[in-house]
Amino acid sequence: MIILQDNKKKRSEKIHVDWEHDSDLEDSDDDMKQNEESSEEEDLETGEEKRVRMAKELLAKVGAGDEESEDDESSDEEEDTLGRRPATKLDSVSQKLHEELLRSKGRLRKPVADTFKSDSLVHQFCPRAHRLAVTCLALSESEDFAFTGSKDCSIVRWDVETGKKLAKYPGQPATKSISADKIKGHHDEVLSMSLSSDGRYLASGGRDKVVRIWDVRTDSEIDAFQGHQGAVSGLAFQLGKHMLYSGSNDRTIRAWNIDEMAYVESLFGHQAEINAIDCLYRERAVSCSVDRTVRFWKIPEESQLVLQGVNKASLDCIKMVDEVHFVTGSQDGFLSLWHTMKKKPCSVVRNAHDGTWISAIAALRNSDMIATGGSDGFVRFWKVDLGKRDISVPCVGKVAVPGFVNALGVGISGRVVVAGSGQEHRLGRWGRDPKGRNGLHIFRLPESDDADDVEEHFHDEEEEG
Repeated sequence: MIILQDNKKKRSEKIHVDWEHDSDLEDSDDDMKQNEESSEEEDLETGEEKRVRMAKELLAKVGAGDEESEDDESSDEEEDTLGRRPATKLDSVSQKLHEELLRSKGRLRKPVADTFKSDSLVHQFCPRAHRLAVTCLALSESEDFAFTGSKDCSIVRWDVETGKKLAKYPGQPATKSISADKIKGHHDEVLSMSLSSDGRYLASGGRDKVVRIWDVRTDSEIDAFQGHQGAVSGLAFQLGKHMLYSGSNDRTIRAWNIDEMAYVESLFGHQAEINAIDCLYRERAVSCSVDRTVRFWKIPEESQLVLQGVNKASLDCIKMVDEVHFVTGSQDGFLSLWHTMKKKPCSVVRNAHDGTWISAIAALRNSDMIATGGSDGFVRFWKVDLGKRDISVPCVGKVAVPGFVNALGVGISGRVVVAGSGQEHRLGRWGRDPKGRNGLHIFRLPESDDADDVEEHFHDEEEEG
């Protein structure tokens, strides 16, 4: 069932929801570009100003070194007798900017699933850093480094290329002899983390009910946010911004402005513990819970959509594929593909991991490939096939990872896959697999692979969420 609810209980008036369409977004982008020169300078760069700055940098980059050729071709740019003119460098740049805009909206898809070869992945395991199971991870946009969090309260930074440990952030369990206020870092299990898209900030959360902010440049903790009354089980940075969303066992989601190091607001709705949360570029977020529902949060409108699937057990993981599609994994083994405007899942794969829970999920952003993990000894790869008639999620490969796969990440190039594993499930100790290894698995496609040589396609589906 799909329900529109008001997040803030004190708000009595009915909330009117205006669905944003692509044309509205493009108009706002045009207005922003026209008014940018006349706008007053601000101390803090807004998201729109950042997009304008990046567009100018792209124009300068493409035009660098081409001034002479542009001068030679300037005389040829007059319209011919048919009213047409030859293509110019500006046309190429304009097309790139348009593609970048569509990519940020989730409407430019890069299909890789058909050319992806799981048996070509080169495997590297990074051990001897965590004493207990890895519960979460974060991979940088550059794919140069990754972070892992563990039940032993520690956070480790890794070099993805070499597999070497770069740094270990402080943290240890609180005991009778060592109180929590004397411990630097987390003093209970680390359950969630997220890395800002610029690679500057790492956010981590755990059973100590604290959201900790780390400066990646100095590998040091710079702030700690109190407020949640339960374990912090999910974290997600908004792409391109320093806005952070945290989900907790206290059934609430909190928004934090990391630029200001300040609390923004709380979102209410879930009836049980929140297990995971995710978001992309827009002020939209999706979360899943023990209450077996998915919530699609529309932050500016202060509203939410409640979606109920066919699963009969807790939803443990969630990931957005693009701005309108996302996938979930449940304890009864259901892998579900959703659309933000559909009452029910578009496609469901039952028993996706041979009778085990789906404990981790990752998506290659704005593409057609996702990865899932469980306790059946494999990471499985799936194709998100958004066909005109039938929508399906067929399996396209798998790699062996013994134990519980508690966290997954896929690099934006599609060449790097990272997995965090352990002998226990990240959220509890319902079972133990002695074959599991506590650490980070790095899978990489060899440089000779042609996975990058794929054509990008425009996804013409109207963006309504």
